[in-house]
Amino acid sequence: MKGRIVLGVIGLLVAGALVLVMTGLGVPVEFAIAWLLILGVILLATRQSFIEEGGAWPPEPPTVLLRGSDVSRLAWSINPRTGVVGHVIVARVERMLRRRLAHQGLDLDDPAQHAHIDALIGPDIREVLGGREVRRRDLERVLAAIERIPQDDNRMAGQER
Repeated sequence: MKGRIVLGVIGLLVAGALVLVMTGLGVPVEFAIAWLLILGVILLATRQSFIEEGGAWPPEPPTVLLRGSDVSRLAWSINPRTGVVGHVIVARVERMLRRRLAHQGLDLDDPAQHAHIDALIGPDIREVLGGREVRRRDLERVLAAIERIPQDDNRMAGQER
């Protein structure tokens, strides 16, 4: 409400200034007022907003950010027809394997430790993760091998405190 009053006062001041300018140029006062009234009627009739009041109408609907869970992203990474597993799952499983081996003091990238790692997790498990296409059954073998790696019970007990 207050904004409309301010705009009305500004409009009157602008109209008065235009009348003064027009009379200064030699236009009769009545003629200047008449033309300003005609201009005002035209503006009111068309209801054209020449002052930006806040953007386009209707406002754009708010964008909804769709956030999938880790489980849904992983599930979509497996092709159900071919059984090929996406790189997202392979990378996650490889990080799990590396973390479990690191707790045993082993590094998957160290060729000197490959024999010890193969004895711990089984033959050909290292090659599965490095393959071009990893299938679901291969990934299940890797996960089973990760479960066979003994966990450090002292570390787990220390976290529970």
